[in-house]
Amino acid sequence: MTRLTTDERREFVRLPKPFSVQAFEFKFPMASQPRVETTCVDISTGGLCLESPFRFDQGSKVQVRVHIPTLNKYSCGFFKHHENDIDQYLNAIAEVAWVENSYGKYLVGIRFLDIDWDTQNALKCLIDKAMQEN
Repeated sequence: MTRLTTDERREFVRLPKPFSVQAFEFKFPMASQPRVETTCVDISTGGLCLESPFRFDQGSKVQVRVHIPTLNKYSCGFFKHHENDIDQYLNAIAEVAWVENSYGKYLVGIRFLDIDWDTQNALKCLIDKAMQEN
């Protein structure tokens, strides 16, 4: 298993917050791929770490959907002015960077490959604000 170096893993500031996550392998037929519903251990603008009962293969492509209440509040787009907690999701195509066995579950490092710029920027603002408050 190839692990990222500490410097590579710490390129992005991580927010240790258990947001709800849906993840599944990005391969066809997509409807038949098992969906994992879990929480993340932490999240950054570059990716996230999640706990999974399902083992993802390192290097596999995944689609992730992360529920982040108030995310739209940090967006510079239209939704900022119509912010509510319903349907505020970060959607991304990602890659499994690493997998680690952890007490019968798996810790899975996810690297974002394709994510909406405005959503990624809103996530950065949310993380920056949370870190300033701590």
